[in-house]
Amino acid sequence: MEAEPEFRPDLYRGTARFYDRFRVPYPAPLLDDLCRRTNATGQGRLLDLACGTGQLAFGLASRFAEIYAVDQEAEAIDHARTNARTRRVDNVRWVVGRAEDIEADRHFDLVAVGNAFHRLQRRRVAEAARRWLTPGGHFALVWSTSPWDGDQAWQRVLARTMQDWVEVAHATDRVPGNLDQHLADAPHAAVLTEAGYAIVGEHDFPTPHAWTIERLNGFLYSTSVLSKIALGSHAPAFEQDLRDRLLQVAPDNVFHDSIGFHYTLARLP
Repeated sequence: MEAEPEFRPDLYRGTARFYDRFRVPYPAPLLDDLCRRTNATGQGRLLDLACGTGQLAFGLASRFAEIYAVDQEAEAIDHARTNARTRRVDNVRWVVGRAEDIEADRHFDLVAVGNAFHRLQRRRVAEAARRWLTPGGHFALVWSTSPWDGDQAWQRVLARTMQDWVEVAHATDRVPGNLDQHLADAPHAAVLTEAGYAIVGEHDFPTPHAWTIERLNGFLYSTSVLSKIALGSHAPAFEQDLRDRLLQVAPDNVFHDSIGFHYTLARLP
């Protein structure tokens, strides 16, 4: 069996405040649909793996009696804990740790991963979740497209600008070279099926969104390849170049997008 791609554990260091501010929240129709299909009525338990600063946990907090939210980046968990106090969300237990290493009882009705399954040791996590889930429980992979995913002129410029600055910052090694081929050879749904789950649905929620240069810049600072730490001393020049290139495409500083929110739902027989 081919080994999973290995990501460095420090890739998201320094990104928490940008991730929390500039990532677009999962839309309410997606969360409502997920809860309806998994019978989340406020009484069950959710395990949120690779939770980041808590986008899924906060979005689903009112639908579960208890949530365990786990992420290996301590800064992200600290940020989430602060937000939880501000929002008076007291039913989430925030845990620093790798998804692959946690030990959990078999009491969760739903295990969810938001925008991160590709970074985990997928087979190991999928198999472990069988022990964590109650009989008939669900495993949900929740995703959203990124602003450079598309063929609009501004998206092509954004993608090219990113490529140029990843090379300038010598950040190409922040994504494993075998990742794309590995995902093509073993798609997420196939990994879950091989682990014994039944895929019960693929659900799309395209959502209109208008970006500005400032928000696009903040989004890029929330990524692993163009974080402020990855860019280092190049960050000011990067910001100026990004602004100059994008304003050539849209002088009004408005960039219209349709974010592809999506989730794959699997069920434990």
